[in-house]
Amino acid sequence: MKEKESFMDKNTLITVVLVFVMWFCWDSYMRKKYPAKNKVPLVSQEKGENETEENRSEVEEKNEGKRLSVPVQKSVKREEKLFAFESEKLSFQISSRGMGFKNLNLNQISDREGKSIWLFSGDENLPFETRLAPQAPLFFEIEKNSERSWKGRALWNEVEVVKTLTIDPELFLIQTEIQIKGNLTNVSNVYTVMNQREEEKKEQGGFSALFVPPDFLSFFVSSAQGFEQLPIDKEKSPSQDIFSSVKAVAIGSKYFGQAWMENKSDVLPQFIFDNSQLGFLHHSVLNPKRDFHISYKVFIGPKDFSLLKKEYPSLVRVDFGWFGFLSRFILEVLQLFYALVGNWGFSIILLTVLVRLVLLPFILSSHRSMEVMQAVQPEIKKVREKFKKDPQRMNQEIMALMKTHRANPLGGCLPLLLQIPVFWSLWKALSNSYSLYRSPFVFWVQDLSWKDPYYVLPVFMGVFMFIQQKISPVNMSKEMVRAMQIMPVFMVLFMINLPSGLVLYMLVSTLFGLVQQVYLNKKKKGLTKVITEKETKK
Repeated sequence: MKEKESFMDKNTLITVVLVFVMWFCWDSYMRKKYPAKNKVPLVSQEKGENETEENRSEVEEKNEGKRLSVPVQKSVKREEKLFAFESEKLSFQISSRGMGFKNLNLNQISDREGKSIWLFSGDENLPFETRLAPQAPLFFEIEKNSERSWKGRALWNEVEVVKTLTIDPELFLIQTEIQIKGNLTNVSNVYTVMNQREEEKKEQGGFSALFVPPDFLSFFVSSAQGFEQLPIDKEKSPSQDIFSSVKAVAIGSKYFGQAWMENKSDVLPQFIFDNSQLGFLHHSVLNPKRDFHISYKVFIGPKDFSLLKKEYPSLVRVDFGWFGFLSRFILEVLQLFYALVGNWGFSIILLTVLVRLVLLPFILSSHRSMEVMQAVQPEIKKVREKFKKDPQRMNQEIMALMKTHRANPLGGCLPLLLQIPVFWSLWKALSNSYSLYRSPFVFWVQDLSWKDPYYVLPVFMGVFMFIQQKISPVNMSKEMVRAMQIMPVFMVLFMINLPSGLVLYMLVSTLFGLVQQVYLNKKKKGLTKVITEKETKK
């Protein structure tokens, strides 16, 4: 009697070892590509606050060369003054240095360690700082107009610059007006600095990094060239990118960011980026004989999809990939469910069930095609044996047999292909949704945007997947069956460090598929009986 083959035979063990080796290599590569600590920025942020503008002009000549050659006003040392703004949602300091922002803090939002979210806490290259030369600060004399409004005046080469900030903290909005008067002959550009603090982040690692890499800063630019995402990768050599006729620019991580938008000046600016976390918007002064006016809006806050869609539609360009329109629709449905149940975890469950119900007719069609093909396989085998010396007749008989039983060899493939964009859109929507950030589900799952701390969800997903495999009919070789038996283990390893919201979706989807398979198995018995009776009557 032939000895029963063991699951843990030599080939299986070799496969498992190879899987772990691939996992280790990929994880090492991703850690190297997205390091937690980056190198020093191209533009240093460690110089003292009292550095003279004369010294800065020398730095500019060395670093900038011909790329951003503009006249620099040489002056004496200036003392920086700070003006604090604080509300329930947003707090920061307005610096006399270009009226840029320091110590940007989102008060009602904390990170996973309970600490405040600081979008910027440096001393130089301040976010939304105004300059008339790229490396020379412009100092303002600031006065407070009201609780939410400040006005500053600066003098530069026979030019007066007046900058007004009006803050709406409820919408994370800062309305900015800049008026430049006087002899503008020596003013070629008006610069706006964009910069954001890059936080040290915990990497989730493992197979998860294949689809969800560590969170990193990126610039997002909407210009005459279209929309483009520019990941900040300081490992790369500096290479300057220039975008013309810019409509909106944002810098941020997955959940938080800053944005410049809704420009109302006569000139659409350019944006310059060189792989660092520092970028420059610059408006060209076309007519030095006329006063120059700039008006734009600044957003500093969370990437809340509902807020952006309602108040800032030009910023609704979250990186949802190829099927972005479908991802945005899925997020809207998810928000409708949240309005009903008040819990993002249960909203994901309802969304998953809805998606599976929508796809159910296609899935049933797919299963029926596969089951019919399996049921007619014995008859096809007989035809091949009978007409093996006449290939043409054999093909005719097989086609006639499949036509009789309405068997389509491609019928099981098309419905599966239709599921790919839906699955990918769900994946991108859930992995990029700010709504899941630090949102609790039940018991131990207190953050749907982070991994399950006890790995309960991925393990149960693997168990349900294994049970579904056992009750599913197979028409494969022994080698393929053995390879498929490893799949639940592989999927658990793959999902183990993914955000628990994504794992919850996969768990519910797998459980739905398990119940569906039990139903299909009962239906299959009847189908096989009908086909057998037809062939017996012949």
